[in-house]
Amino acid sequence: MNGRERVLAAIEFRNPDRIPLDVWILPAAREEYGERLEQVLKQRERDIVSVAGPLDMGADERYYEIGSFVDPWGSGWRNIQKGIIGEVKTPVFEEYDEIDSYRPPIEQFLQEWEASKEDLEKQIAAHREQGKFILGGWISLFERMQYLRGTENLYCDIALDEEEMYKMISYVMDFERIYVEKWLELDIDAIGFGDDWGSQISLLISPDKWREIFKPLYKELIDTIKSAGKKVFFHSDGYIYDLYPEFIELGVDAVNSQLWCMGVEKIAEKFAGKITFWGEISRQTTLPKGTAEEIAECAEMLKKFLQVNGGGLIGQSELNKDVPLENVEALLNVWD
Repeated sequence: MNGRERVLAAIEFRNPDRIPLDVWILPAAREEYGERLEQVLKQRERDIVSVAGPLDMGADERYYEIGSFVDPWGSGWRNIQKGIIGEVKTPVFEEYDEIDSYRPPIEQFLQEWEASKEDLEKQIAAHREQGKFILGGWISLFERMQYLRGTENLYCDIALDEEEMYKMISYVMDFERIYVEKWLELDIDAIGFGDDWGSQISLLISPDKWREIFKPLYKELIDTIKSAGKKVFFHSDGYIYDLYPEFIELGVDAVNSQLWCMGVEKIAEKFAGKITFWGEISRQTTLPKGTAEEIAECAEMLKKFLQVNGGGLIGQSELNKDVPLENVEALLNVWD
């Protein structure tokens, strides 16, 4: 199997020839190790590639450079550490006084999309020729709202059911509908979502509020993507045990989550075989602090409990600058 065939077999429970391999590399890791990291990564063929386009954070180096800037949505960012994303210090809607006159950056996105579409098509064609599974774009709803409103303010809005919050949501959705439409014009295999919904011990808001406010938004976009024959991959950090049934119902094909803060066996008991687990070996403990043997033990545990019914597991890990190169080499070899 090539990478695309292997990933599709895993998420469709059709017995891939091996567990697909996917590695996320933070800019800080490249900054720390440079060419030495690239040489280690060349030891193994990875099956998934991510393609970023206009207004995507992954395509804009300013998010990872030291300093301050204003993003295309109008949020003011500050970063004090090279290679790791900064924080919004000046949200657009510290107050909602001017919300009626706000416009999301749709026109800028469309202009940049037309200017970059040919290059994106060439990138995708090259990845397709290499047999890769192609993940195009990245949608963040909850996080975008935090950047626009400020995290504390947004939590208060959710609790108080503020009317203006729904106007802000409508602006975000106006943009995301067009964003999805454009990505679906390209020869990609899936679109990614990324919203961190958990602390280390619980959801950040009540499950009922999540279902009431956010589930319909995800459903609309996911239905559009699935109707076009594409897959949906979803990343969410923290304790999100209560959201797995929701993701399954929504039609998410693969979920990337911090399995170890919830318990692999606990998750497997209810959800193994119903959705594909897109990693991960713990980037909080095992990857930066563990040994090669401990990395192998974690991988074996994921295989034992999550790889069922002929699939359901992708060997994904994220590399930050705190992961030793010997551990990078180890994790590349544990999925055969």
